[in-house]
Amino acid sequence: MSTQAPTLSMVAGTTFRFSATWASDDPSSAPVDLTGCEATFVVATTQGTALLTCETDNGIELIPSEGGINVHIRPEQTAGAVSPEWSGARYELRITFPSGDVYSLLRGHFQLTPGVIHG
Repeated sequence: MSTQAPTLSMVAGTTFRFSATWASDDPSSAPVDLTGCEATFVVATTQGTALLTCETDNGIELIPSEGGINVHIRPEQTAGAVSPEWSGARYELRITFPSGDVYSLLRGHFQLTPGVIHG
């Protein structure tokens, strides 16, 4: 899996979901087994202050045998005015194995735009 992901762009106060599968570059290899793993997805300011966080069983669902990672950002996590802090925001998805090994799977820029409809 490439560690450089595209810019994620969403409208404030809406639902955003994405999925990824962790597998090797070898198409004949099985996906990485995520049994017992924990996942964390964070969007942070350029200074590193978290703007939103999703974790295993709280916005992230793992499908261990398939190497599957499903991330769900709820509307309330981005509702309200889009503050200047969101300018230049970046995101990262990390997986922690029971052994303590930690892998950064995806990282990139995160763009939050104001919606036209409020409420």
